[in-house]
Amino acid sequence: VPGDRLRGRAASFRRFLDRSQMGLPDAFLAWVSFLGPEWRESLLGRSENWGTEDYRQIWRRSEGSDLLDRLLDLTLRTYLLDDLLPKVDRMAMAHALEVRSPFLDHELVEFALRLPRSARVRGLSRKRALKAAAADLLPREIQTRRKRGFGVPLDRWFRSDLRSYVEGTLGAPDARVRAHLAPEALDRMLGEHQRGIANHGHALWTLLTLELFLRREGW
Repeated sequence: VPGDRLRGRAASFRRFLDRSQMGLPDAFLAWVSFLGPEWRESLLGRSENWGTEDYRQIWRRSEGSDLLDRLLDLTLRTYLLDDLLPKVDRMAMAHALEVRSPFLDHELVEFALRLPRSARVRGLSRKRALKAAAADLLPREIQTRRKRGFGVPLDRWFRSDLRSYVEGTLGAPDARVRAHLAPEALDRMLGEHQRGIANHGHALWTLLTLELFLRREGW
């Protein structure tokens, strides 16, 4: 099924099905990661779990609780703290802005976590309490439209405008990442992306960021 079908969600369904045989929390980790476990192992040339051990410990600590509560707890303690909030903080500080996340007010978070599951999720309907609270403030087409993030078309850019830059940076014989990763796996990822076999835009962005960091630090 082409990636733009099913209201643009075909690619998301494929990602979900690819990970459907994994148990939790591995499936959830793979869902929020730019590099899946198979690519991590290929690029490292070995299987490494030390980077996810804290993640697994947090998951084990909530054993016995409701599944939705466990996933929310895991998200709050990992994805939120290690990804979303640092990005906002760094970009805000770079422009001398003081940013607050009103939905993270501790009393609001505690209230939301006390809500019954049916008030938060039902089937594929999510953010039920928030939508109900804003029902008289926003038009229905805004409440029901698909979530829109701040993504950029990396897949397309890395095949067109920025193709030569990405290939010249990550594909160069003296690329710093090649001293830390398996060069053949990196070349395979670049080749798959440029030939349109797979979309590795976000993974290549991550590796490109690592390469520039290594160069800046002289490593």
